[in-house]
Amino acid sequence: MQSTHPVPEKFPDMTTLSPRELADSLVAGFDRQAEVRLDRTLIELLRESGVGRFAASDRAWKVEDAVLRLLEERPPEDLPFRLSDGGKRLVGKARVGARDNHETVFARSAERLSERLLKALLDLSTDDFEVVSAASIMLSGAREMKALCTGDEGGIDFYGRLEIRPPSSNIPAGLMHTTVLPKEMLVLGQAKRNHPDVRIGRPAIQQFKGQIQDCLKKYEGNQSPPSHRVPDSYYFRDELCLGVFVTTASFAETADESVGASGIVLITGTRLSQFLAFRRVGIVEEEGNFRFDEKEFSFWLTSQRNGLT
Repeated sequence: MQSTHPVPEKFPDMTTLSPRELADSLVAGFDRQAEVRLDRTLIELLRESGVGRFAASDRAWKVEDAVLRLLEERPPEDLPFRLSDGGKRLVGKARVGARDNHETVFARSAERLSERLLKALLDLSTDDFEVVSAASIMLSGAREMKALCTGDEGGIDFYGRLEIRPPSSNIPAGLMHTTVLPKEMLVLGQAKRNHPDVRIGRPAIQQFKGQIQDCLKKYEGNQSPPSHRVPDSYYFRDELCLGVFVTTASFAETADESVGASGIVLITGTRLSQFLAFRRVGIVEEEGNFRFDEKEFSFWLTSQRNGLT
């Protein structure tokens, strides 16, 4: 069977590695078009690192359940495969099944292409990543968004308004009420273009919470408010607000615990790139095949920059 895992030139003794390290290695090198058994994949990974056949089988048997639990703890969207047969089989997300329809086939391609899109996000300037972050909220249904792109905004990189429940688009405005929740929610966002290996923790989230509160109080009592910020006339003091923290990295467990009931949404690089790929940002179709196109992505970014800054 062809290997689905990269083998480092110098690999430590795999018999001493923890189940978490094995799970990380499995995820990092998985072929998205493959369908394999978990136990055989672990044995293969161990054998490729130099562990003997019998030792690899014994080690794989001992850690298989622990590795599976660690995989199940991860958000399914962050895995390059889905767990099948109670987790005994790993089915690559790019593997097309007989029952897949056109939309599902595209979603499988988009999931694969999202890695290329994430690399494009990492190459952006700080300002352009703020534009992409604001644009992603627009694609999620916001009525309007603005990216500040100043580097001096007191932690708020983009802002706008999201309708809690928009009226029906099929009924002309003014004909009748089609929603009982017409109120809009203020959105305040922060965008951080970090290395994918970075894990953002509680301190950064706590700081963002403070920056949101400072902004909602319109910097009352702040001796040194940012020179560029959300215009005071844009929102009401202490109004309902949704905080959005967007990054190309990921969040530590302490960050997830910190958000709690604070009304802050955490968006990882994986989630952002998959969402943009699903919305066909930078994705072109040629004779039924999908690919990421840098020129298309640049064209889209330019159009968003012109409309959101």
